[in-house]
Amino acid sequence: MSFSTRWPGAVTLLTYLLYLCNYVKAQNETEKLPTFGDKIQILGAMERTDQDFQDGLALDLFSPKNRTLIVKQNTAPLGAQFVTGTTGEPFVALSNYSYIIQMNETANDLIAKIEVPYDPEMLNAMGIQEANTYVATLASDKMSWVVDDSTRNVHRSENYTRIIKMSLYRKYLLVGRKTVDTSNIFVQYGQGATRTVNLTGGVGIQEAEFVDGFRFSIQASKALTMNVDLKHGIDGTTLPAGTQSLNSFMWIVNTSNPSAKVEAQMLVPFNRNMLVALRPAGSSPSTMLTVAKRALNASSGQFTPVHKDAQFVRELPEDRIQIPGMMELDGQYIILVTDPKAVGGSPVQTSSTTASGSKPATASWVKRTQY
Repeated sequence: MSFSTRWPGAVTLLTYLLYLCNYVKAQNETEKLPTFGDKIQILGAMERTDQDFQDGLALDLFSPKNRTLIVKQNTAPLGAQFVTGTTGEPFVALSNYSYIIQMNETANDLIAKIEVPYDPEMLNAMGIQEANTYVATLASDKMSWVVDDSTRNVHRSENYTRIIKMSLYRKYLLVGRKTVDTSNIFVQYGQGATRTVNLTGGVGIQEAEFVDGFRFSIQASKALTMNVDLKHGIDGTTLPAGTQSLNSFMWIVNTSNPSAKVEAQMLVPFNRNMLVALRPAGSSPSTMLTVAKRALNASSGQFTPVHKDAQFVRELPEDRIQIPGMMELDGQYIILVTDPKAVGGSPVQTSSTTASGSKPATASWVKRTQY
């Protein structure tokens, strides 16, 4: 047999041996990668620790001192539908487990990044865009997965979603949102499927925000839907004495199950320019604004402040009124304007007169610490 007839077979054998060698090498490298429960050494002196794990998790750390960490697996995490920090739904888990990262000591001085891989084919089958994948962090109250758009990005060339600027000692889950739109999604006022907020019953919290900034954080005992409408025209006789409505409209909130047990927080937006127009002699949102409510189907009857003592005005740059501890959502809501209160609690009088003939207050601005 000539050399020329033996050469193709030799090339084939050599190619196979090279493939086998590379395969064995890759297997050995994979076996060397740590898995759940293994102790990982973190370099000190701000040297980089770049650690990959067998399931594709990757940690990138800079620490001023030597430390250790362990990554554990939680196969029964809180449902991925309970997401806060961003809006839009539904959210689903893209992994059947979450990560628990534990360190040998408190480490608030780290520079850290965590990357979690995703499968593009699985995303496509689920109808999820790569831009709608998130590494979510379990909230301190363990009632939601927190998403922060300002610290995440999607590395499409390597099929990773990552978060940065973080403290590692937490729990993480890869989640995806099944929507056509990306980033923050705002709900339109009115009725219909695309203007409806769908809430899942359970122990977790979900959030929704409407186009003007009216935001809800809700824990519901049962699954329900929520819509919000706007209604123009407010009868001044339905307002408490000495007040007027900031807006010419009311928000009408209705749910599919008003009797369902809920615990919610509302953030009601206000227009600062409207307040200044009503109180040109001086306006102080934190001492003048109160959210009031009456029954959902009421055509008359007084508006009364909602949890008056618990309301908190979150001023610039947010300009929203926070109302915690809401146990019932259905109703009609407005923002009342009163005379500003001085530190002692009594109205500050001025000599100016409003269109209604009442004496408005001069506002010395009162600053309050925002949450």
